[in-house]
Amino acid sequence: ENTENDKGCNCRNSKCLKLYCQCFAAEKYCVGCKCSDCQNTVAYENIRQKAITDTRNRNPQAFKAKFSSKISPSGAPNSTQTTHTTGCKCIKSSCLKKYCVC
Repeated sequence: ENTENDKGCNCRNSKCLKLYCQCFAAEKYCVGCKCSDCQNTVAYENIRQKAITDTRNRNPQAFKAKFSSKISPSGAPNSTQTTHTTGCKCIKSSCLKKYCVC
């Protein structure tokens, strides 16, 4: 179930059963999305569960949160630090590009 802040997905060919579908990656059903030929619904529960199982078999960390919040070492109240849980995957750019999570 999507909240009002979520726009939902716009999947066309994946049937909303791939990790780049934001609803599927959050382990939520597509509700009010603009996707076509969606199988991320209660009506397709068997297919959806098989896709989740197959995805977890390939990558056990697939549905884990990508970012984590930690309390800042400064100890100041309300100071949290958001970090990327898996780190970057920069090979050729040596973390010099702006899209690097470092």
